[in-house]
Amino acid sequence: MSNHRHAWAAGVIVLAAWLPVTAAAQSEKPLATRALDTEGIVAEVTESVRKEGILTVRVRFRNTTDKPIKLKLVHSGRYDDNYVSAGDTKYTIVRDAKKDVVATPTDGGGWIEPTIKGKGTFNWWAKFAAPPADRKTYTLYLSVGPPIEDVPIADKP
Repeated sequence: MSNHRHAWAAGVIVLAAWLPVTAAAQSEKPLATRALDTEGIVAEVTESVRKEGILTVRVRFRNTTDKPIKLKLVHSGRYDDNYVSAGDTKYTIVRDAKKDVVATPTDGGGWIEPTIKGKGTFNWWAKFAAPPADRKTYTLYLSVGPPIEDVPIADKP
């Protein structure tokens, strides 16, 4: 291939990197959605994967208004206010060897309190002990609103 063709191909690749991504490519279709107690904020579960006894959950908090809104997701290190349940069992966020939660980290004071800009989003994740394989859905309890029910679980080998 000539140097001109290499330069042309490289230019196309650079140009493609600068083009805007379509709205469809930017957004993931949520598995479950729920309006929260904070008016204007919606929680969207975007990932729910069970692998090797761990359930990974990702939630996108979407501000549906044009104004910034502060969301108090975790306060004073109280991560256990956020959990999942399946059947009659409650599953809390997994902790590592140092007893720290395996989740979006808090600030130095134990808070997750983002201000979500108008029409903006904030992403949160956590790893929970997984419900047994025969459970295909669960309910997600977040400290900021009503339960999000019937969240499907995708199993990964």
